[in-house]
Amino acid sequence: MRACRVCGETISTPAYDAPAPALTSIMTLLDMPTRVFVCDGCGHAQCDDVPDIRAFYDTVYRISLASDGHDQIFAVQTDGTILYRTDHQAAIALKLLELPPGARILDYGAAKADTLRKMLADRRDLAPHVFDVSNDYADAWESWVPKDAQAVYSIPPAWNGRFEAVMSHFVIEHVPDPVGFLRDIAVLLVPGGQLLLSLPDVDANPGDMAVADHLNHFSEASLRHALTAGGFRLKALDRTSFPGAFFAIAVREAQTEAPDPALAGEAAERAREICGFWEKAAAHLDAEGVRLAGQKVVIYGAGFYGSWIMSRVGRSVDVVAFLDRNPHLQGATHFGRPVITPEKIPVDVSAMFVGLNPLKARDAIAAQPWLHRPGLAHIWL
Repeated sequence: MRACRVCGETISTPAYDAPAPALTSIMTLLDMPTRVFVCDGCGHAQCDDVPDIRAFYDTVYRISLASDGHDQIFAVQTDGTILYRTDHQAAIALKLLELPPGARILDYGAAKADTLRKMLADRRDLAPHVFDVSNDYADAWESWVPKDAQAVYSIPPAWNGRFEAVMSHFVIEHVPDPVGFLRDIAVLLVPGGQLLLSLPDVDANPGDMAVADHLNHFSEASLRHALTAGGFRLKALDRTSFPGAFFAIAVREAQTEAPDPALAGEAAERAREICGFWEKAAAHLDAEGVRLAGQKVVIYGAGFYGSWIMSRVGRSVDVVAFLDRNPHLQGATHFGRPVITPEKIPVDVSAMFVGLNPLKARDAIAAQPWLHRPGLAHIWL
């Protein structure tokens, strides 16, 4: 039995239940099952808490610290140009936020705060502030954020009511109390201040449902419910600028918005469909692992999908490499295997497991002729 983290309704049984180990968003394994509980009351889906969650985010969860320029790929354009995630987030934030001259803005759960730093390149008038629950990122802030505008572990009381805008990129999915999280942000804003919230859209990126440290898998219905309960009025919801994610603009403003039962019901049904997809994908990969036992294979994608495939088939087949377009990953190792550019796929492999978002995977692979040589089987999720 679980209580929904958004509306409090009791959820009796999990819609998805996979045995340990569980895979995190930073591609580490946890000794715990992956269970997803779906709420019919508000359309929210949620996973079990991560053990010792404070220590996990303080000392284990180190995002994009491999090098100063490390970033995640958002898209590869038709001419081969790579668009990185923080560049795209900065452009979206400047477009969606209505920032007055000299606005005080806080990056809440900032990590390296690259998005905020890139926003300042266009808006030098902004007054940047950063907060995170780990001290690992302090060196990345030092050269451009004033010392009194940095906070680690807790927010200074003097920051209450200080900010015209707060933004929080891909953080709320990790927290065990999302409504409390939003209430904590609300008190930092001036009346009418804006919150820019980005978070995974599990409907558009079904892999999010199996991420162990994403405790919350929001639907539009449950996000609206959480924002209302947290002291915000939803102003705009953008599901197109960043495929696979919600970008929400909300205003600090107490209001009462009655939940939409139809919207919540549709979201709960879709969440259960995604859970069913993962059940079938696991069975499919198990069968392929048996069929290809001992053969040399590669996995396309050194992100979450590819890592999840590795956790299913790595003991059955000989994974010789991961293929990935991200130059920051190439030359490194992942689960003890080299990460190489797709153009260098070894000639002696018999199969390629495709570890990409299944909604986009076939188009991505179709655009790379070197992945279509005779005798190379493609294994899809």
